[in-house]
Amino acid sequence: MGQQALIIVALSSLLVGVSVLGFMGAWDYSNETTASLFEREQALNVTRSGINLAISKLRQQKTWRTGYSNFPVVGGTVSVRIIDIGLDTVRITAVGTINGVSHNSVLEAKLSSIFPTVESALTVFGDSVEVTSDGKAFLIDGHDHNLDGSPGIYPAVEGIGVQTDESVADVKKQLDSASGGSIASRVIGASGVGSVGSFSSSNLTQLHQFYRDRRTITIPAGTYSNNAVYGTISQPEIVYVPGNLSWSGTISGAGILVVDGQLIMKGKIEWKGIILAMSGDVILSLGGTGTPAILGTVWVGNTDPTKVTHVNVTGNPSVAYSYTTLMTVLGNLGLLGVEVFKYWE
Repeated sequence: MGQQALIIVALSSLLVGVSVLGFMGAWDYSNETTASLFEREQALNVTRSGINLAISKLRQQKTWRTGYSNFPVVGGTVSVRIIDIGLDTVRITAVGTINGVSHNSVLEAKLSSIFPTVESALTVFGDSVEVTSDGKAFLIDGHDHNLDGSPGIYPAVEGIGVQTDESVADVKKQLDSASGGSIASRVIGASGVGSVGSFSSSNLTQLHQFYRDRRTITIPAGTYSNNAVYGTISQPEIVYVPGNLSWSGTISGAGILVVDGQLIMKGKIEWKGIILAMSGDVILSLGGTGTPAILGTVWVGNTDPTKVTHVNVTGNPSVAYSYTTLMTVLGNLGLLGVEVFKYWE
């Protein structure tokens, strides 16, 4: 009986020992699993940080494609690659690494802006459009340009855009029958010489209100012949004028110029970005004795079918389309958006 008791105690001790060893082994395995999960979670966080950095940069600069290589983030590093997969659509691939553990994420996004699709260098709203010129030394160019005015890489738009096919025909006739001879060669773009086309429906009033509400500078309506600077490419402004504006001084600026009325530019004026002028009978006068140069796009007109939008071009002005300028200005003003439609982790 005593021997049986000793055997039972010995077996019990053995079982307890095995259980303890098993428990300790499970404890070690559990610790290892927890550490591994923690490192993978950390790598995921590093990767997501890289994605967020890329999205933030794209919101500032729509054309940015440089990416990052082993960029330090929260104790690890992340590499980010951005490629175009369609018009204004990109794929962002990020690989985050921490303590030798890596994670890969892929995101596809649409780059949008608080701005309708730009289809012309000079967009003229209104059912009735008149284009006149007192000379031939001007240029309305729908070909893409870089920030420095050199040829760009993006698709061309029309030189002049109007709302209807009837207006297209009317404006082309006006260009061919100008008082000093045909000026069609001074309007170029996607459709070649005499580049005039109709544009998709856009809400000019809503766009005008949106930018006006976000103005950073307000200038009283009137005539100005002073020298002034209103914004730069790196720090653009939204300049609002509550009425007619006539500029004839030496003026430079970058951003968005919003005018509640007629716009006359006849000084040594350089503007990079967007010009939007809207009222009843609009007169957009470019040139005079000066050399206004606009790089970006111009929107002018009205939404009243009883009114006439009159565009008068004199002197030596130029309106040149620039995708990069527009996106840089919008990005630096915080008006670019990134819409994610696919994401893999």
